[in-house]
Amino acid sequence: MTISLTYMPDPATGRRRNPATHDAILDATCVLLDEIGFDKLSLEGVAARAGVGKATIYRWWPNKSSLAMEALLREVGPTVAFPETESARHDVENQIRKLAKLYRGKTGRVVCEMIGLSQFDAETMRLFNDNFLDPRRSAAKQVLLRGIKNGEFKEDLDFDVVFDLLYGPIIQRMLMRHAGIDERHIDLHVALVLDGISHAKPKTELI
Repeated sequence: MTISLTYMPDPATGRRRNPATHDAILDATCVLLDEIGFDKLSLEGVAARAGVGKATIYRWWPNKSSLAMEALLREVGPTVAFPETESARHDVENQIRKLAKLYRGKTGRVVCEMIGLSQFDAETMRLFNDNFLDPRRSAAKQVLLRGIKNGEFKEDLDFDVVFDLLYGPIIQRMLMRHAGIDERHIDLHVALVLDGISHAKPKTELI
């Protein structure tokens, strides 16, 4: 069963979450993720930092993965949303630059830890895919469809392949740390992908 990370009633009582308590728990989670990372995060530590009982957390989140995921999405969701301008290509470029900036910082470290743990924890993998990765894929598909509609992109795109080509190199560098996620690299690899799916004449300059 998929766990919804939206604002829900307490399943035990049918009452809605107290907004102040809900925010305090997510605030505490974000602080601890920054301080100690996902691997060392515990519900006991979050409860102590938020000034609530552990039972309160368990009523709303079944484990630390679901809590960390909601806290992460609250922090990064608005930042990594696609803008909507007249150019779908520019929207993709701008969104990826913002995402890369996040991945260069503490958010990248947390995402790396969650990806690492998910290799040994099926529930963490499901939560990450269902609530972080899949919505990003869906949003990217809508932008690509908009680009097809306005004549920027070719009509026969494989959306999953394009998504992997756009975001795979960033995730690889974030995980392997063999090279930085610098702006020049981002601009070059994104231009190579978008030139390949664009009707316009490629403008990429390989230096």
